[in-house]
Amino acid sequence: MRQKRVTLEEIAQAAGVSRATVSLVVRKSPLVADHTRERVERIMADMDYVRDIGAARLRNNSSRTVGVIVPNLVNSFFTEFLSGVEDVMAQDDRVVLLANSRDDPWRQDAILQRFRGHGVDGVILCPAVGTEPQLPARIAGWGMPLVQALREVGPPLDFAGADYVAAVRLAVRHLVAQGYSRLAFLSVTARTSAREERLSGFARALTETGITNAGVVEADLTWEGAAQSAAQILALGTRPEAVLCFNDVLAAGLMAGLRRAGCEPGRDIAVVGLDDLPLAELTHPALTSVAMDAPRIGRNAAGLLARRLADPAAVPQRDIVAPRLVVRDSSFQKV
Repeated sequence: MRQKRVTLEEIAQAAGVSRATVSLVVRKSPLVADHTRERVERIMADMDYVRDIGAARLRNNSSRTVGVIVPNLVNSFFTEFLSGVEDVMAQDDRVVLLANSRDDPWRQDAILQRFRGHGVDGVILCPAVGTEPQLPARIAGWGMPLVQALREVGPPLDFAGADYVAAVRLAVRHLVAQGYSRLAFLSVTARTSAREERLSGFARALTETGITNAGVVEADLTWEGAAQSAAQILALGTRPEAVLCFNDVLAAGLMAGLRRAGCEPGRDIAVVGLDDLPLAELTHPALTSVAMDAPRIGRNAAGLLARRLADPAAVPQRDIVAPRLVVRDSSFQKV
């Protein structure tokens, strides 16, 4: 038999307070004394009370939900990013609805329409490859607050990300300090703002340091795609002494591919990644990487959305996380 939903009136009667007081406790109002709040919350737990979000939405015109769209759920960077989003939204008493666009703009559009149907209060979007620059304006026309994260399209809006240019320059300077003079870059085929920023950082760092560009090789954003790129890298006209990779997933795949080709990473050729995922400590050799702090980027994105929901007229803001080099065994000192 289905259990009847507990009402605020029943909680109030059991706690010996008014319905208005219980409502304030549910809404986490600071107007309720601590001892009263604790008693009401204890009774709510004992009676298995669950807030009726549907009714609250009708009263407040808010679903207390936000949508988050990421391009994949395989890369653990996005898992860490999402944990940061959820941390902030939970404090704001909001539920996060997660969707995977699989880097497909058509699928992304379908997800956005479903989010509209569910009445989400706002969206955090990492745009799929091929997203039209007009999309943010379309979303604004729906009255749906938007924060872009990690990638961006269209005019400057609320954005949370990392300084990819600085990250690549940091990695290149490290390799130069380790004695390397011929560097290659393992990029991705997908055209995104994140890709362009990394390539810009690589070109700028080469100019600043005066070292040789051994070439740029592109691979699918998968472990196997990176492994297959090893043959191309080893066949470059200028044999690289070190390879900087788009992210840690590509770096790990590349090291496996190099090893298959009889080239030992960390001894015959240095490899550096970007992101500093937990994976970086598990590769052999352990991967030198530039940390981007995915959870913090997620928290920043959620904070920007909470700010936008509180003040729709606020000036657009960008929160950019500074990179941090983490040196391990894959970028040995060249002798």
